Amino acid sequence: MRGGLCAVLLLCAPLLAAQDLTPEELERWFEDDSRAHPYAFDVNSGELEFLAVMPDKRVPHSRNGLRILASSLDDGWVEQAQCHENLDPVPRAEVVYSYREMRDLRVVSASGIERAWVEGQSVQMENIEHGAVLCVAAAARLLRREGEEYVLRNGPFQRRFLDGYFPLRVTLTLEYPAQHLRVESIEPPPQPGFSVQQTSGQITLEALFEGRLYTELRFRSVPP
Repeated sequence: MRGGLCAVLLLCAPLLAAQDLTPEELERWFEDDSRAHPYAFDVNSGELEFLAVMPDKRVPHSRNGLRILASSLDDGWVEQAQCHENLDPVPRAEVVYSYREMRDLRVVSASGIERAWVEGQSVQMENIEHGAVLCVAAAARLLRREGEEYVLRNGPFQRRFLDGYFPLRVTLTLEYPAQHLRVESIEPPPQPGFSVQQTSGQITLEALFEGRLYTELRFRSVPP
């Protein structure tokens, strides 16, 4: 997944993508019915399309947690944790981030993956099995001050294979200091395939889509 959260995510969000395969690997891939089924969809070329109904094929799920601290209002650094579940069974794949500033990217846990390691702003994987799970953590400078507002942008979240984009489920839970910030706006607006839940100090976005997803959350300071 490439992204941000920048998906990451997103946020630059994470992009989950199968890496370049050799012609021999591609031939084995498409001839193997047990592996080819994740791509038995109409191919999306990147346009965002929310899905109101879960497809009857396996869909990976990216769970993303972000935490804005009181100190984030001064330095912009946000804590981030992600778990990518039900990954595509491919010989090689990567989770790629495109943050301007990122630190302490690490693999927290991995199951159903022969090997997973950090390389720059990416996590590389080899020999991924059906139902594999990868969990990572990092910190990124995501919170920006724009005039009187604080802005947190994420994206694109995407699931890409070759030149096509395929269904992906993303859950993004953001914790923020409610004593310092109040929510001004959230984009995209709620709609079938994209829901928003808010409580004091927490926002949860749930998305089922194909193509590229960007999110934007705007906050204002709470008067002392």
